[in-house]
Amino acid sequence: MKRYFSAESEHGSSSSHGFSNDTIVLCFNSKSARDEYVSKSENLSCCKIAARDVTKEATNDNIKPHTFWGEFWGIIEYDKEINGCVGEVAVCNDSYSFGAERLYK
Repeated sequence: MKRYFSAESEHGSSSSHGFSNDTIVLCFNSKSARDEYVSKSENLSCCKIAARDVTKEATNDNIKPHTFWGEFWGIIEYDKEINGCVGEVAVCNDSYSFGAERLYK
């Protein structure tokens, strides 16, 4: 299943780009849902990103999965209801309580 992604500063707004180290990456199930979200977002930092750039954008303050510890890039439930949004990309592990879906299968 093809996924589509957006990135934005968690503290961005209509008057501020926010911070460079608090980027959240959202995953969508369709290109049209992602494009609609980005076009309607009031967050100045909100933009479309290519699938190849997901982990680069989601890496904040050098937070990356430690595969030796069983961590992986996953998609977790996002706390806001957004049409077509599957979830947020985050570092997860097998005991993650929210049932993370692996980004790469």
